Amino acid sequence: MRQIPDSEQTAILFAEECDRGIQREENQASILHVRISLGELLIVADGIGKSTGGAIASRLVVESFYTHLVTLPHNHPADEAIREAAAIANQRILEAARAPDSLNAQMASTVVVVLVQQDADVNHALVGHIGDSRAYLLRAERLYRLTTDHSAAQSLVDWNLITSEEAQHHPDATVMTRSLGLNPKVEIDIEDHPLATGDTLMLCSHGLWGPVPEKEIEAAVAGEALGEAAHKLLELALAAGGRDGIAIEMARLMVPTPPVAPRKGELPFAFKWVVMIFLMAIAGLCVLLYTVFLRR
Repeated sequence: MRQIPDSEQTAILFAEECDRGIQREENQASILHVRISLGELLIVADGIGKSTGGAIASRLVVESFYTHLVTLPHNHPADEAIREAAAIANQRILEAARAPDSLNAQMASTVVVVLVQQDADVNHALVGHIGDSRAYLLRAERLYRLTTDHSAAQSLVDWNLITSEEAQHHPDATVMTRSLGLNPKVEIDIEDHPLATGDTLMLCSHGLWGPVPEKEIEAAVAGEALGEAAHKLLELALAAGGRDGIAIEMARLMVPTPPVAPRKGELPFAFKWVVMIFLMAIAGLCVLLYTVFLRR
């Protein structure tokens, strides 16, 4: 877990977990957190479960988003940047699938990406996603989903044919209606969300939210240190069967701990060390001179 001061008012803590699960031979999920000119970049990509090359596809997604976004200046429109990166990632997967020696003609991946930015002392998160990798916001110990899945089961929910609870275990829950590598052109949904001190952002793959109910996710994150919360979520997913790769990226906005000022009349710690080293040097010199004169 890392802590990065973002301003005099806000610090951001980060934590992540990524595991192939129990039943998969390879981890098809890829994650990334890095600070770039546009802000704090967090990515979760998950290879489509039944397609070969899912692990390659998810890595191509993370690489494509990073290599494009890292080159842009801080004033580049963030939503435009995310759309550009999605188009590049989609094209790279399609090209890799069409390669003559490729064994992964049907490779594809989901993605959820967040840019945490601070404009005029206001924190906000630009959230983009394709597929069923999700973004959540925990605020005042309540969990809110920020994304809507691009899946066949979600379409049934939208048409009021099944409930959200039924969609969780529907046979078409993992059938994507939109993904990277599926079509020559892809649309990424992007929303801007204001953030407040104490908010926790969580990005995750289906390997977490599929087997673990949202109420359990909420309870695991609320009131826990961020690193402990991320590890607890991983353990919950594994305990629920670990059928898919489990990818988690988290960010929490905190008030930074102010530096402790020395009490009145108390010398700074560094100055104490300098004085102590100086006195030790003087003492050593005295011993050396005494030894030299004694030998004479």
